[in-house]
Amino acid sequence: MPAFFYIVDLRPSEAAAKKEWLVDLLCTDHKRLPKDSAIKIAESAVRQHFGNAAIIGYRAASEYTGTLPSNLGTAHFKAPCGCRAWPMPY
Repeated sequence: MPAFFYIVDLRPSEAAAKKEWLVDLLCTDHKRLPKDSAIKIAESAVRQHFGNAAIIGYRAASEYTGTLPSNLGTAHFKAPCGCRAWPMPY
């Protein structure tokens, strides 16, 4: 069974500094294609924060295997479907 927490790395180019997001996939639709969906949720979070002019040329996602912190707090971004995203570090 796949995990539904993903680390998503979004940056202007592969050579740029890493900017990671922790994404929690909560809805059934996004759980069907979790990696692609995690990237879409993180991109939405970036665009909400920086606007549509944000340049995202590099995208990567992987299952989050670490221990979730107890101080995660309120999500930085919440999609209409309920999926959530936090910038890393929390």
